[in-house]
Amino acid sequence: MFSKYARTVPDKFTLRELWNLTEGHRNVHDPVGSVGNKLEWYFLYLVGKDEDGYVHKDVVRSLFDGTLFYYIERKRHDHRQ
Repeated sequence: MFSKYARTVPDKFTLRELWNLTEGHRNVHDPVGSVGNKLEWYFLYLVGKDEDGYVHKDVVRSLFDGTLFYYIERKRHDHRQ
């Protein structure tokens, strides 16, 4: 996934690269699923981006292994201090 779509930085995604990823996995016969897929990745971008606007590989991995909520909590805790 990163080797194919992460063009700016090899282990990070920009919003545009996430858009290209969803376009690459789009099913023409499932427009509702395509919109849902784009929304899922956009929400990941909103909660997982860093100060430079990149989503790191670890954040994407945390989405798949179920630790994304711990990442969000840690990020919010660090932001408050």
